[in-house]
Amino acid sequence: MGSIIGMAIFGGLCGLGLLNLMALVAKNGKHPFDLVEFSSDQDVAATVAAWAAGNGYALARHEGGRQVYRKGKGFLTAPMFLELDRIGDRYTIKSYVRINGLILQGDVGLAGDGFLVKMPRSMAKKAQNQLFATLGLQPLK
Repeated sequence: MGSIIGMAIFGGLCGLGLLNLMALVAKNGKHPFDLVEFSSDQDVAATVAAWAAGNGYALARHEGGRQVYRKGKGFLTAPMFLELDRIGDRYTIKSYVRINGLILQGDVGLAGDGFLVKMPRSMAKKAQNQLFATLGLQPLK
């Protein structure tokens, strides 16, 4: 019985260590987010809000012309983020997935290759590319 508990504790500590290692790699990575800038005279904020509601993203913060949408709590998959920022008719969309190792946090962009949080990045990229198509933007690769 004692060895089972000991192995469970050891396994949990190894998992936490691996999660923090991935967060460290993400934090020091060269691609913490994807950034798309564009001009539009349509109501982009309403389009993004409708897309977010249909794809399970919730408004996490609203600061002036900036809206931050989040999907997931980070329990089974890494939380996915989309930030919309507006200055006049210029918009910026920032996309990323956050690795939370409890001790360290790191963000990873959705585009590109790599082993870090591959499944959440793929899920977020697919959903966000639907939004980009609605807005007439190029998809994330």
